[in-house]
Amino acid sequence: MKIERVLVVLPSYNENENIVNLMEAILALGPGYAVCVVDDSSPDGTHELVRRAIESKEWAARAHLIVRAKKDGRGGAVRTGFQWGHDSGRGFQAYVEMDCDFSHEPKSIPTGIAKLEAGADVVLGSRYPDGKIEGWPIQRHVFSFLANFLARTLIHSGVHDFTNGFRFYSPAAVEVLLLNSQKHKGYIYLSESLSQLLLAGMSIREFPIYFKNRVRGVSNTSFAEVKNALLGIFSIAREHRRRRTGRKIESRAG
Repeated sequence: MKIERVLVVLPSYNENENIVNLMEAILALGPGYAVCVVDDSSPDGTHELVRRAIESKEWAARAHLIVRAKKDGRGGAVRTGFQWGHDSGRGFQAYVEMDCDFSHEPKSIPTGIAKLEAGADVVLGSRYPDGKIEGWPIQRHVFSFLANFLARTLIHSGVHDFTNGFRFYSPAAVEVLLLNSQKHKGYIYLSESLSQLLLAGMSIREFPIYFKNRVRGVSNTSFAEVKNALLGIFSIAREHRRRRTGRKIESRAG
């Protein structure tokens, strides 16, 4: 199936040095691309820059801004953007989520879309095992290794990168996420949502990406969020095993 209408959801917080350039790069990929910026009332005025850009660059037909009342986590922001796209009536055939700091390269988006066109329900831009990471401090490498090692060990799925937020979804996959509630709102949402997609039987593919640490702006990931993410993986894995076991029992009973 040829995908012609794509919505890219950009969860933003204090990204005034990156957001407009990123929107421009995405919209330049083709007339079928649209963006939805979900900003958590950034004190640096990110949402005001987006609003002015939409007006001055005449992006109104292809760009939408949602401003939430407070900082409430990446996961909730992405869900808000997906819900808007789902309810908009624009008939989006693919949904993308990505970081706002150019760590995820816009030029890689067509690669993910092509894999959806080939039949995947979900496509992950993965840093492991064949991708490349540039510019990370050692603590980021350690956290990422631990989080993905735990997720791969506890949730047996064949997926390599549970914690990267460069993802591509079919409308059916977005339906799964919107029909399920997510307990986690921060970055651990990435592992929780992937668990839900696996349990729903979604076909998942990965492709290697080049991940470059942000050049402009400051990371919004705190040590507390890192700690909570590592702990959260255990609870997500327990729920994953519980639901998977329940489905096996139901299948045998049927």
